[in-house]
Amino acid sequence: MRKLLIALSMCALAWAGEPTDLDSLFRGNEYKPVLSSALRDTSSMAENAAANKAQANNTKGKAADGYYMLQFEAVADFDAAQRRKAQISASTGYAIQVVFDAPFYKLRGGGWTTKKAADDKARELSAYNINAFVVKIR
Repeated sequence: MRKLLIALSMCALAWAGEPTDLDSLFRGNEYKPVLSSALRDTSSMAENAAANKAQANNTKGKAADGYYMLQFEAVADFDAAQRRKAQISASTGYAIQVVFDAPFYKLRGGGWTTKKAADDKARELSAYNINAFVVKIR
């Protein structure tokens, strides 16, 4: 029995490598993921705002498609929805809304007047493993 215990402890030591993010949480350190600068690049945000404004000026004669948002998740628990809201907001930079549509709390963010623009942003976020789909609000 003693030899088995020694062998198991040696195997555990052999497999123990670099500390993981979970190890740092157990030590009381807060986990802060490294985000791509493309999500928070203010110059590209300004360019996108200018492009959206130009697009709005070009479509003044035309009726808007509607209003589209990205829906990230639908959660049944309010507390879980609040936690995910903070996580999604931190990873995307969007102000996330929690909308209760029985029986789920839906997490939505962003806002576009055309479905194509919303689809493009959802595709861009999927490159960063952030899943979202487009919903028409009005």
